[in-house]
Amino acid sequence: MKKYTSLILLLIITFMFVSCGSDKTVKNKAVIIGKYLQKDAQIFLKKVHANNVKLLDSADISVNPEFTFRFNSPDYALFRLECEGLYPIIVVARNGDTIRIEQTTDVVWPFIVEGNDESRLAAIYFERLKLDERRVDSLSAIFHNSQSHPDFMAIRDELNRRFVNIRESHTEWCKAFVKDHPASFASLIMINSFFREFLLFDQKEDFAYFELVANAVKERMPENRYAIDLNDQVERIRKGIEVEAEAQMRLAPGQKVPEFEMKSMDGKTIRPSDMEGKYLLIYFWAAADAESRQINPFIAKLYEAYNKMGLEIMTISFDMDANVWKAAIELDALPGTHIDDASGPRSAVQKLFNIKMRLPTYFLIDTQGRIYKHGRDFKELDPAIEELITKGPNY
Repeated sequence: MKKYTSLILLLIITFMFVSCGSDKTVKNKAVIIGKYLQKDAQIFLKKVHANNVKLLDSADISVNPEFTFRFNSPDYALFRLECEGLYPIIVVARNGDTIRIEQTTDVVWPFIVEGNDESRLAAIYFERLKLDERRVDSLSAIFHNSQSHPDFMAIRDELNRRFVNIRESHTEWCKAFVKDHPASFASLIMINSFFREFLLFDQKEDFAYFELVANAVKERMPENRYAIDLNDQVERIRKGIEVEAEAQMRLAPGQKVPEFEMKSMDGKTIRPSDMEGKYLLIYFWAAADAESRQINPFIAKLYEAYNKMGLEIMTISFDMDANVWKAAIELDALPGTHIDDASGPRSAVQKLFNIKMRLPTYFLIDTQGRIYKHGRDFKELDPAIEELITKGPNY
């Protein structure tokens, strides 16, 4: 009897050990439990980080609509559930979380998401996004069905106005959401998201929102990979804004044109200071850039009109192929002193003039080597040259 008693005790202890181990395994995993109404479909679970998407698991729901995913996530992370024919679901989870998702028959947002606040807030954002996208889709349908209508232009303008209203309303809703939930993953997703092809938050104009979310998320979970990446992004944006502000001051009207030294097409060393005493138009372009090629004939007309009044032109292209550059100058009859900076986007001159390959771009310089005007709107260039020559600078 003693022998059997010992055996029973051993079995009980073993059962308790296995049960505890099993419970520990569940607690050390994140769990997603779902029920979809789709037939003959598969569910895919993917981890999302920046532009990196990694497939973690999948489930066949063609027979059983219920599925369960268990996966390891030591800290909060983003996961996407994809199923053909359905809007993808974003889930935020970490080990110990259990997220429940159920598909409903709702046409706009057919999901109930429960389990933790992070996933619930993300679902609220995507529900609003889906609702506003559906409103835009209805405008697109009207647009396509009205193209043969005699008042199509008026209809188009009205549809454009409605689209702008929807986009602005969506953006304002998102900004209010971020203010209310700055430390949420939903806000982290939102500040780098689009509404159609438009960014919701402009990195420069809406920098305060990026900073708000980055600080809040970092304070809440300082070791989280997503929080660290966001703070790195915010620091890059901050530095970019500072560089832009410095460039605006340095390149403001009345400031000396940045000095550089380059070789022209005929091998001569060229500096902006060599042109002092004359009016100088520095024209940045590229033969491979279609917009530049459209502007080139206009530059030729300006030279013809104002060269006799003392205007000189220095053209600086950023073409990697010198043969293409030279051929374009000949075909377009582009006048002036020609320089090719084959270093392209890595050009030191681009940094000096803060161009960032926004081509074509011009700088108009007075006779004392000071910046009079610069920009990309070439409609303003002709009157600016005439004003500079006839009236002189007034800084």
